[in-house]
Amino acid sequence: MEKLWKKLPDPVIYVAGAVAAIGALLKLKGIVTGDSFEKEKARYRRCNRCGKKGASVRCNKCRRAYYCSKDCLSTAIRLEICDCC
Repeated sequence: MEKLWKKLPDPVIYVAGAVAAIGALLKLKGIVTGDSFEKEKARYRRCNRCGKKGASVRCNKCRRAYYCSKDCLSTAIRLEICDCC
């Protein structure tokens, strides 16, 4: 591993170090504020039936589609909207 670092030019090493530091800071920010990436992703997730943001109910069959409420989920199952089920 040490031989590989000697062969790489200095800018590549600096960029790799900067990327690692930014990743560590973002992870630390998530730990400190209590926000996780999953919560952030769920905020922008859209309902598979009506399109509202913040869908949090998963499809019981495929576990890939999300819905904003259990009513939307049951309606989507009745109407067979979920393509993967």
